[in-house]
Amino acid sequence: MRSIALALLFVSSVASASPCAELDALIEKTYGFLPSSLDAAGRESKSAQMDVVWRMVHKNPSALRPCLKAALAKTNDDWFRFDGSQLLVAVDSSREAKLMLLDAFTKVPLDEVDLRTWVAAASSLGVEGFDTSALGRRWLQYPKAEYYLTEHAAYRVDRENGAMFLIGTLDERFATPLLIDLVQTSTGETKEIATWMLMSQATPEALQALSMMSTDGLSPAVIANRKALLQKPALIVPRPSPRTTRKNFVDAFRALLDGNDVPFDLLVERVPDGERDLVAVATAEDLDLLRRVRRHYIARNTPHAIEYYNQFSQILMTLVWKPELVGVR
Repeated sequence: MRSIALALLFVSSVASASPCAELDALIEKTYGFLPSSLDAAGRESKSAQMDVVWRMVHKNPSALRPCLKAALAKTNDDWFRFDGSQLLVAVDSSREAKLMLLDAFTKVPLDEVDLRTWVAAASSLGVEGFDTSALGRRWLQYPKAEYYLTEHAAYRVDRENGAMFLIGTLDERFATPLLIDLVQTSTGETKEIATWMLMSQATPEALQALSMMSTDGLSPAVIANRKALLQKPALIVPRPSPRTTRKNFVDAFRALLDGNDVPFDLLVERVPDGERDLVAVATAEDLDLLRRVRRHYIARNTPHAIEYYNQFSQILMTLVWKPELVGVR
């Protein structure tokens, strides 16, 4: 009887472990490489093998999610961590899975990834409220920080645009300290970009930091813009008799954040210079909503998104800027 019990226990353990064992074997066979080490034929072959892993997990996500998560937790393979964490998030929307994705994006060599994919996924994490500061810093320090948007007339996303997509999607409680640190500790192009972005933050902390920062190493254009922002910024003039109500704006912005652009698009169509209405009717209670809308737009990672980001930055600055914040009497 004891032998039978042990045999049944063995069979049970093998059966329960088999889904993970099969996936682990396939992962071991598939990964353990870096794309840059392969020629075109090798990359095509490995891509097909990775597709098999993805199909296996998608076919049985409830059983294989824990297996994939465990494999990612113990791996030292940066490429598997990068690819596998994206697969995990595709079948597991939990915060834990997304933190694993964030960790993978922090560690994978940027020479190995499609930068557009990396930036898009990183900005999605940022707009969801994750602290992606490390990814914004990585981008600014990466020597080959650029890619192209083929569907936008081969628009070049340069170091500055990419920083907007990454740091612009960050909650300001993460973004402002990051930019202040970069301004204080960086030089050259990184300091230049960080200063431009700090001028767009439109937070009291950012304005105070700008008033005290050293301008050593900055271009004349940045120095002139900083001076203008601190002394006499170009703010939006409120319309004396607004044509759009606060409720109209709030309802449209909430719909936008829920995935419905139509109400806000209609407001823009009806009143093209509606920013004059917005700064006239918005209150301090609306600042957080406006910041979330700004992050929502820049997370689209397009040239048009940059235009919206800059417009909402001016709206926020109009609502936030006060002489006492920058030492003006």
